[in-house]
Amino acid sequence: MQTSAVSRLSSDAIAASDAEPVVVNQAGAICFRKESGGNRFEVLLICGRTTGLWGIPKGHLEYGEDTLGAAVREAFEEAGVIGTVLNDEIGSYTYSKVGKTAVYRVQVHLITVVSMAPDFAEKRARAMRWVPASLAASLVGQPGLKTLLAERLGGLGDDRLASCAG
Repeated sequence: MQTSAVSRLSSDAIAASDAEPVVVNQAGAICFRKESGGNRFEVLLICGRTTGLWGIPKGHLEYGEDTLGAAVREAFEEAGVIGTVLNDEIGSYTYSKVGKTAVYRVQVHLITVVSMAPDFAEKRARAMRWVPASLAASLVGQPGLKTLLAERLGGLGDDRLASCAG
């Protein structure tokens, strides 16, 4: 009797590992502004709380929320961004988390930053950094986000500081 239970559990575990991974939809925001006194654009990067990697505000969708609404909410909660969404979606990327079987698909929106809130939910939990748009791709940790930033922000501004990144 015990042997069949063990066999059944082993079969279930094997079947589960062969199954297609669950895809979790998320929304992200590339928050940008024009450089003070300049003609180049800067992008806001935030530090991941668990990974320590630079990235963009992103997260889950609330019940009934679309990706545009979630991107605006996440940008405010994680970085205090108050801004205007420029379009529906500029692209997406996928990533996985260590120890999780799900695959996360992030639909990304552009937000032009109008102002920054003095206080917001994750202010004390995250480091933030404004970087030239031309450097953003080289600084983020997620490969899919790196590709999306390189493809979408390549023409936003000329920056001659690229060799000084460190």
